[in-house]
Amino acid sequence: MKKVHLKSAIPIYIAAALWLLAGLIFPKLLMKLPGLLVTAALSVGAYFGASVLFPGRDVEVRDKIETGDAAVDREIDIARERLENLRRANEAIPDAEITRNLDRMYASGQQIFKELGRDPRKIALVRRFMNYYLPTSEKLMEQYQVLMNAPTKGENIQSAMSTIESSLGLAAGAFEKCADNLYKDDEMDIDAEIKVMQTMLTGDNLIKTGMNSIRDAAPAAKQAAKPAPAEQQAAEKTTKEGIKLTLGGH
Repeated sequence: MKKVHLKSAIPIYIAAALWLLAGLIFPKLLMKLPGLLVTAALSVGAYFGASVLFPGRDVEVRDKIETGDAAVDREIDIARERLENLRRANEAIPDAEITRNLDRMYASGQQIFKELGRDPRKIALVRRFMNYYLPTSEKLMEQYQVLMNAPTKGENIQSAMSTIESSLGLAAGAFEKCADNLYKDDEMDIDAEIKVMQTMLTGDNLIKTGMNSIRDAAPAAKQAAKPAPAEQQAAEKTTKEGIKLTLGGH
């Protein structure tokens, strides 16, 4: 979602009305250059003055995701509208725990759509999210709002609301897992690239032979840089007692 500022049309109408009034009341005035200049100046001033009084409004506009595949684009558009319905439900339900879970679901859904925009082939990995988890969650929140707005809340209504509330944590976890599944292939590609680089570095004698992975290099370097307990104690002792310099061999 991005914010777009929509200017108000009222300043334009006011400026135009000033010209209309001038033409109706002082028609001869507009036939002379001084009259035209005065009317133009007044209309410009009216426009800017009205712009201050009627500045317009900011609206949120959804970024269009275009994958190049019309069928995938339609699926994403439908799913994004379902996710927006969850966001609207979140705004209408004054419950902290529900808000927390719906925020998790919304963030995961946005992440999924963004990744699908980057690589639409990954839609196969989130079919269950698109066709079941998301529409089911949308339906549950619609039902919850109906129950929440019921004039009286008997035992059955309270039980149903409680069941939906407890299920949202599971749904949020499912959304997050679906989002994470989109990066399985990326992790495999990264591991493959690292193994190739490790082989080349070993062949060029730039890393030690037998190192399990480049990923182990940084932790190993940190561990090697740490002084042994005895050495550390000696260093601390030297620091406390002061630095001693010995000249020559005496």
